[in-house]
Amino acid sequence: MPFIKTIQNAKKSDFLKSVSVLMTGTILAQFIGYLLAPVITRYFSPSEMGEFGLFQRIVVLITTIATARYELAIPLPKKHSDSFLIFRLSIRIALITITISFAFLSFYYLSNNFELERLIWIICICTTSFALLFFNLGTNWSIRHQHFKKLTYSKITNSFVLNGSRVILGFFHTGKWGLIISFVISSIAASFYFIPDYLSQSKEKLSALSRKKTAVLAQIYKDFPLANLPHALSDSMRDLIIAVLLSTIFSEQLFGSFDHSYRMLRLPVMLIGVSMGQVFFNRISAYKNQYKPLFPLVKRMLINLILLSVVPFGIIFFWGEELFAFVFGESWRFSGRLSEIMTPWLALNFITSPLSTLPLVLNRQRSFFVLGITLSIFQLIGFWYLPKIYGTNEAGIETVFQYVTWSQVVLSSIIALYLLWIAQKSDVSNPMNAIFKSK
Repeated sequence: MPFIKTIQNAKKSDFLKSVSVLMTGTILAQFIGYLLAPVITRYFSPSEMGEFGLFQRIVVLITTIATARYELAIPLPKKHSDSFLIFRLSIRIALITITISFAFLSFYYLSNNFELERLIWIICICTTSFALLFFNLGTNWSIRHQHFKKLTYSKITNSFVLNGSRVILGFFHTGKWGLIISFVISSIAASFYFIPDYLSQSKEKLSALSRKKTAVLAQIYKDFPLANLPHALSDSMRDLIIAVLLSTIFSEQLFGSFDHSYRMLRLPVMLIGVSMGQVFFNRISAYKNQYKPLFPLVKRMLINLILLSVVPFGIIFFWGEELFAFVFGESWRFSGRLSEIMTPWLALNFITSPLSTLPLVLNRQRSFFVLGITLSIFQLIGFWYLPKIYGTNEAGIETVFQYVTWSQVVLSSIIALYLLWIAQKSDVSNPMNAIFKSK
C-alpha cells in the first residue's frame, strides 16, 4: 500500500537523520582528538599513558557496577513515568555504590602510608566515576526521547575539554597527573548537559514516584543486574586484570603502548559504531514493542558495519607501524606494530559492538554473557600463560599478541552469527511477522 510505504520511508529517513546527527557530533568530537593526538603523545610517554590507563580502568569498573546496569533499561518501558522511575532507581543504587567504593579506597589509603598523592588519586576516581555514571544515565534518557543533539553537544564538549586540557597540562610537564586531571574535568563537563533535564523531569514526575511501582519495575528488568551486569563486569575486570598483567609481566611502557594502540583501533567504534549503536538500540526497542520483524534491520546494520570497517582497518593492517611513528612520534612505533597485529580482532569488535544491545531487547543476556565471558577468558589466559612459553622480549610479545588476536577473531565471528540467529528466531516466534511480510 502506498500509504504504508510512505510511513516506512519516513521512518527510514528518521533513522538516517538520527544516525547523521550523532555521527556528525561524534566525528567532530573525535576529530579534535585526532587533531591533537600527535601533540599529546609527544608530551606524554608510553609509561605515563600506562599509569593513566590503569586509573581509567578502575573508574570504568566502578561505573559499570554503579547502577547495576539498570540505566540500560531506561529506553525500554512504554510509559515515560516508568522510565523515569528506573532513572531514579539507578541514581540511588549509584550513590550507594560510590559511597562504598570511597569507603573501600579510603580504608586502603589509611592502611598504607599517608601519602597526599594517593588521597588525591582516590578523590579523582570517585569524582570521575559519579560524573561518568550520570553521563551514562543522561545518554540513555536522551536515547529514549531521541534528544540526539544533546548527546552530540555533550560528546563535543567532552572531547574539547579532555584534549585541550591535556595539551595545556602536557606543556607544563605534569606527567600522569595531567592525564588524570583532564579526564576528571572532561567527564564533569560532559555530564552537565543532563543535570537540568533530570531536575526538570524530577519536578514534573514527582507525583508519579512510587516505591511499590519501582520495585515492580526492578523485578521486570531484573535481567540487567542478574545477566547484563556480570557480562559488563567481566569485561571491565578483564580490562583491569590485563592492565595489571601487562604492567607486571612486561612493563608499564608496554602496557602504555598496548593501551594507545587499543584506543586508536577502537576509535572507529567511537567514531561510527557508538552513534549507530545508540540509534539502533532506540529503533530495535521500538520494533520489539510494535512487533515488527527485527532480522532485516540487524542484517542491514551488520552489512553496513562490515563495509565501513574495510578502509580504516585496512590502512592500519598494512601501514600501522610507519603511521604511528610518523603521527605520534618515534617512541610509539611499537604501538603501531601491535596495531597491525590486533587489526583483525578490533575490526570484528567494531562490527559486533553496535549490535550488542540486541540481547538486552530480546532477553538473551544470559547466553550472551556466556559468550562474553568465554571471550574474556581466552584473552586473560593468553596474556598470562603465553609469555611463559614465548618470553617477554619483542619477538615473544608479538607472538603472544598474534595468538590472542586470532582467538578473539574466531570467538567474535561466533558472536556475530549468534546475534543474527537470535534476531531471526525472534521473528519466527513473532505472531505479527506474517502481517508485516504481507505488507
